[in-house]
Amino acid sequence: MRTLQRVVATAASACMALMAAVAIASPAQADPTFPLYGPYPATTAIDGRGSMDPNNRTATDLYLTGQQIYLRCQDSGMVAGGSTIWNYTREGYWIPDAYVRTGTSGFVAGIPRCLSIGINGTPKGGGSNSGPYPVKFAIDGRGSADPNDRIRVDAYPDGSSLYIRCQDYGVAVSGSTLWIYTTDGYWVPDAYVTTGTDGRVSGVPLCSSIGISGGVATNPNGGTQFKIRTTLNGYYEKSLSAGNVWDKYHEGSYITIMCQAYGQVNYGGNAIWDLTSDGLWVPDFYVITGSNSIVLRQCDSDGPSGGGGNRYLAKTTLNGYYGKSLSSGNVWDKYPGGSYVTITCQAYGEFNYGGSAIWDKTSDGLWVPDFYIYTGSVDIVLSRCDNDPKPSGGPGNPTVPPTPLPGSVASSNVRSAIVNAAYGQLGTDEWGDNCNPYGNHGTVKCGDPWCSMFASWTWQQAGIDVYFPYSGTFETWGRNHGLLRSKSSIRPGDVVLYGYDYYSSKHIGVVVDVLPDGRITTIEGNYGNTVKKVGPFDPNNPGAVHTYDNIYAVVAPVADPSTDVKWGTKKGSDRDAENDGIDIGEELCAESAYPGVYYAGCLEFSGSNVKPHLYVQPLSTSAVMRGKLTMIDSGGDLTLNTCQAAYFSNDRSCDGSSFVSTNSRTTVLQTDLEINGGWKHTLRVATMNVDGEQQQTGTWCGPTAMQAILKSLGKTPLDTQAGYARKLGTDSLGTNPWDVRDVLNAELAGKSGIKPYVYHDYAAEGVSSDKWKFVMNKLATSVDLNQPAAIVVQAKDIPWWNNDDRYTMHYLVVQGYSGIKNSNGVYDIDSFIVWDPARDDHYLASSSQMYSMTNMDGIPGQGHMIVVAQ
Repeated sequence: MRTLQRVVATAASACMALMAAVAIASPAQADPTFPLYGPYPATTAIDGRGSMDPNNRTATDLYLTGQQIYLRCQDSGMVAGGSTIWNYTREGYWIPDAYVRTGTSGFVAGIPRCLSIGINGTPKGGGSNSGPYPVKFAIDGRGSADPNDRIRVDAYPDGSSLYIRCQDYGVAVSGSTLWIYTTDGYWVPDAYVTTGTDGRVSGVPLCSSIGISGGVATNPNGGTQFKIRTTLNGYYEKSLSAGNVWDKYHEGSYITIMCQAYGQVNYGGNAIWDLTSDGLWVPDFYVITGSNSIVLRQCDSDGPSGGGGNRYLAKTTLNGYYGKSLSSGNVWDKYPGGSYVTITCQAYGEFNYGGSAIWDKTSDGLWVPDFYIYTGSVDIVLSRCDNDPKPSGGPGNPTVPPTPLPGSVASSNVRSAIVNAAYGQLGTDEWGDNCNPYGNHGTVKCGDPWCSMFASWTWQQAGIDVYFPYSGTFETWGRNHGLLRSKSSIRPGDVVLYGYDYYSSKHIGVVVDVLPDGRITTIEGNYGNTVKKVGPFDPNNPGAVHTYDNIYAVVAPVADPSTDVKWGTKKGSDRDAENDGIDIGEELCAESAYPGVYYAGCLEFSGSNVKPHLYVQPLSTSAVMRGKLTMIDSGGDLTLNTCQAAYFSNDRSCDGSSFVSTNSRTTVLQTDLEINGGWKHTLRVATMNVDGEQQQTGTWCGPTAMQAILKSLGKTPLDTQAGYARKLGTDSLGTNPWDVRDVLNAELAGKSGIKPYVYHDYAAEGVSSDKWKFVMNKLATSVDLNQPAAIVVQAKDIPWWNNDDRYTMHYLVVQGYSGIKNSNGVYDIDSFIVWDPARDDHYLASSSQMYSMTNMDGIPGQGHMIVVAQ
């Protein structure tokens, strides 16, 4: 029996091209729901930064002189251009405020502090990072040196510790004006932290001396971060029946609340709703604010419900009627427009507005026309007040979402907004004499054909201020704006005009999908008196499928960026199912699923080169999907590719344009998928090329693994396997992992940009335990630092081996990983890519396989032995 302090391996064969994986942080991608501020012009060409550090450049000349820039928030960072104020842009970059003309040299009124909405750009450079220091009790994080500027409740729980970046002076707390600025980007009173002194900590700089401003009262429109008890949807209105972003906020995470208001009674009999920094509403019952009442500023003047029922928004000021008829007696202007009305039940009555026959009974015992109440439906959604039948003469009137302000939708979201708007109206029928809800800005219009009104309305939903009752006017608009397109370059969101010229324009459709072979699918208003999906069909010969036989014009809503690509037809990924090493065409993938949709982000290998893909498989029905590939290659170059929103039900892929090298450092891919208007989990895949050689003897897996790590990090000259075996003290029993740590650090001493390696040994835990997730994230963190990790495994559990010796252990090199990127920086790992020195080959291992290999089951005191950079 071999001793358990050593790690040995059996020699094996096979050799192939080498590849591995590491990750680089890429700019945060904009969520389509968050508020924007601006635009503000750039006063000079500006590089995009990854944090509030002028030297942390991640995108050269991102904004050119005079370019209009939209901001999400502002905060304080290191001095740049004479100012400590930094702006966080719509595109997810940090830029110095000094280079942007905002009309003030200070913070712009109304723009929140970034940290208060969960965006932390704290620079890694500057300051002392002194600590850790224990907190005396639970401390809230502040956005400035002001005790009232709370932006995160319990940022440091009782019993925790913090690190100090710098100290400065602000508003007095507990008799002291000294404040601490933490490495997490929060300000906390020094009086609440045990530093060993009542004054400044020796060696810790003043924040002002390193360009970090403590500010006071600089967060007028910021929010406060609270923890949530369970996974929550984000609602567009203060009602559980309103449209929502499904599972927007995950259990146990912090969300930023901007203000609170009364709305529909939700959970636990609570009528309080919280408005998030994303512009969505969540039930306050599941937000840990420490109170059952409103604790922040109130978003509006709505009061609590006056009785049982559900509260809905009134579109306009309404009378309250004593009967279900406009001729009944009434209480004049009983319910102001924009207020919330409590509805107890609904019933059919006299036709009222927009052809609707639905009436809503209020908690005051009065009736109001349902047409002017936002219930989220054109039909009855609550219990019936009575059994009166629906009157004959019309089906009632559908409602449509309110129209956003012109120009309020970012150009990158325009096509997505159009396709989602069209998709959301499928099946809407006209009533009466061509009556429809697609008049200008969603008003009811009767008496005229409405195909062009519908197309105009979909564009209005994307912030384009057009209203063309005659379809031919779209061609004129497109010609004047330089947005006429050929039939070979149609994209989702375009409109296609049927007929032969302006004067004979017959019909119009909104393009919602373009197949790789050029066929298109449209959603069209007034097609058989309804909103209907048509296609797919050849735009050069629509008559084979469509009522009309010719398309004479194609009009785009917006100029297209060069980063847009078409959806592809690649069906799915190949993941080394044979366990014979990664071959050309096989892939490292991360995957996720939402109801009805499965998707995977993958890097396809060809030698030491990789190509990105996003695979989408609608499982049961059609959905509107938009894909985004964000990739940073080993040379540090950022590329973005977007497959525009399309309404489809078959398998598709969003593909990068070419293979890129993984030599020299990490290549990282982040893939995002928007489904029916909501962005889902970001998938992250990372890889780098590790060039090793096969171990020369059965006990040299440790020296060989270390040699491969050193070579991947550019260490020269390299010693031989025998030389490293001597340095490691490798003998017939193998190699101690802590010796691997020590020799790695000695060999890499003085090399720029290298983080020290550390050794961890965790006792075996259940596969679902937090400790195993912690181990996996330690490995991923090492990869993110561009440094492969070494891991000790049991030979009997290696899937590509045939060895049943429970006491034989072996070294593998972890080169990359794939998984879901969570907002808290913790990854849900799907799989790893490892290099095996026994076979000089690369293999994929799922997280459960990695657990089995490293668990050291049956060996007391051993488990999860890793050597990682941190």
